[in-house]
Amino acid sequence: MLASEVISKFGLYVDDMTELSTQEELDLLLKIVSQIYNDRPWEFLKKEWSTTTNGTAYIALPTDFKFLLENTDNTDSWGKSVFINGENYPLINWAERRQYAGKTGYCYIDFKNSRLYFTDTTPPTSGLSLSADYLISAPTAILVTTNLDTIFPHDFQDMLYHGMAIDDMIIQLFDKARSYASENKAKYDGYLKSMAYWNSNLINF
Repeated sequence: MLASEVISKFGLYVDDMTELSTQEELDLLLKIVSQIYNDRPWEFLKKEWSTTTNGTAYIALPTDFKFLLENTDNTDSWGKSVFINGENYPLINWAERRQYAGKTGYCYIDFKNSRLYFTDTTPPTSGLSLSADYLISAPTAILVTTNLDTIFPHDFQDMLYHGMAIDDMIIQLFDKARSYASENKAKYDGYLKSMAYWNSNLINF
């Protein structure tokens, strides 16, 4: 479904003919997408980071990085870590970085500057393979031409316009949204529950 189709369906649910600009509707759609992204670590948001070291004390994080995921495929792993040429580099907390300064084989994240730092006195040499699993962040923008299949599971996209219709601002603006708030909320919650069940079936417990 295109973003423009979601906006059209949203308009039907609130009788939105003139009050919101297209950009305001897109911003609202993005708000709902971000809200769902932040609900839990959905399987469709998990991604592998694959790059090479550059010989410096840090390496830039992917532009869509939200946080690292725990590793379960290596007996030497302790929760979250990255692998450099197959060697495990455990992730320590930002507040612990001074305790590990100069110690070999650890790393930490500077979220403010979007960097992964190594604690080694001499950082890993240039050209080594680095890999890790991470959760992607929500998109920063949605256009009317955006194919939502690229950012959201197709089977649950109807949830988006129901979510838009129960936003507090929309309920205040439109009588129809206020009148049908409970119905739209029930449909939104139903889709979210179904999506959570779908997500649970993607995980091999």
